[in-house]
Parts: sequence; C-alpha cells; structure tokens
Amino acid sequence: MIIAFLIAVLLMFWERSSRWRLRASAFFRRFFLTDIVYLLTGFVAGGTLAMEYITHGSEWIGATFNVPRFAALDLPLWFSVIAALFALDAGNYISHYLLHRYAWLWEFHKIHHSSPTLDWLATFRSHIVEQILRRVLAPILLILLGLPVEAVTIAGSILIAWIMFTHSNLRVNLSFLETVLITPRLHRIHHISDLSDKNLGSIFSFWDRLRGTLVAAETDDKIQFGNGEANYPQTWLPQFVEPFLSLKKSSNEHL
Repeated sequence: MIIAFLIAVLLMFWERSSRWRLRASAFFRRFFLTDIVYLLTGFVAGGTLAMEYITHGSEWIGATFNVPRFAALDLPLWFSVIAALFALDAGNYISHYLLHRYAWLWEFHKIHHSSPTLDWLATFRSHIVEQILRRVLAPILLILLGLPVEAVTIAGSILIAWIMFTHSNLRVNLSFLETVLITPRLHRIHHISDLSDKNLGSIFSFWDRLRGTLVAAETDDKIQFGNGEANYPQTWLPQFVEPFLSLKKSSNEHL
C-alpha cells in the first residue's frame, strides 16, 4: 500500500495549490474527522482482511476444484498486474452498479454520496455494509483466476491511488484519457445527485461506455455535491444508523 500512501501525501499538498485546486478548501475542512474515522475503520482495517480473503479463497478454489492457478504459471509480473487490475476494476464496477441499482443497498451507499466536499479523503467515506459488499464481491474474479498475491497487492494499490485521484479537489484537464480512464472530471459528475447513476467506473471508463452511462461535461467550482438530501447527517455514528432507520421506516410504511 506504499503507492496509495505516497499518492495520498502528494494529493494533500497538491490540493492546497491555488493554481491546481478546483475550489478553495481548508485541509481541516468540515467533517474532516468523520472521514478520518472512515479511513481507519474501512480502508486500513478492511484492507488486511480483504487480502486474507483473496489469498485463502484462491487457495481453496484451487484445492477443492483442482483448478489451475495463474500464480503457478511463469507469467511476467507486469502482465499479472494488468490482469489483476482489469479483474478488480470489473468487480468494483459490478459492486458499484448494485449499490445504485437496489434501493436497500443505495441507503448504505448514500453515505458516500453525502459528502459536500470532494477531495482525496472523501474517497473513504462508506458504510461498513458497503465495505463488506465490495470486499466480498469485487475480488471474485481475482479469486477465480488465482492471480499472484504480489500482482494483486500492486493492482489494489493502483486502484486505491487512482480512486483518491478521481475524488480529488483538482482542476486538471485529462479529457484525452477519458476514452479509457475515469478522470476527476468524470467522477465529479457522478457525485451530482441527479447524475449519480452515471460514470460508475473506478479506473476504466469503457464499462460505462458499453452500458451507455458515460457522461462527459465540464464542471466548475460552483458544482454542488451530495445525495439529494439536504439534512442528511454528516458525522460517523448518525450515518452508521441512518440506513437502518430508513429501511425500518420504509418497511413499516409497506405493512
């Protein structure tokens, strides 16, 4: 995770630049501590468990079904990393689609979209239920293929680094990459409440292009982010219970 850590430090300073930032935002901006809690509980704690799940899951698949493992092949590391990146991004895309497709999952994913500020730290705002879904579902292809642990670790670091970059408070013109990659401009569109079902990709844009959900448009410093609920809670504990309360209320209304 050294790559992800170095990118986080770079973005901390890069976002302070008046030349490059999309809009002025203090380092200790509102709800900074909320997102620090999410960083520590979701990413730092969950990352280690996810790697154990991938490693042991792959070994179990190979031993139980006698399926050849890619890790046993003499493949170049660069090839394995690219394969792992595609597999991981595809899994994340499916997870993200489900979080937007089903109303009960959206109640949990809504927390990520609740942030009024987009920056590197807002990347990590997500409910534990969403974290579990992503950690279990997103690596399925990695487990089935049995890719080398080293390649999976590098691909995971690249994925996290890129997601932090696409959430960043930066004004950078990377439209020439958008045929293949999701950029900060594209991901900001996803965080506009009326367009939250667009640009679901994490790294690659062609998943959205294939589904017809890719939207490319200019954004400026007046853009408003959010989940469409002006009074949605913005601190960790109220956000933790909010999805359960909403689902209970919805269930009672249908009785």
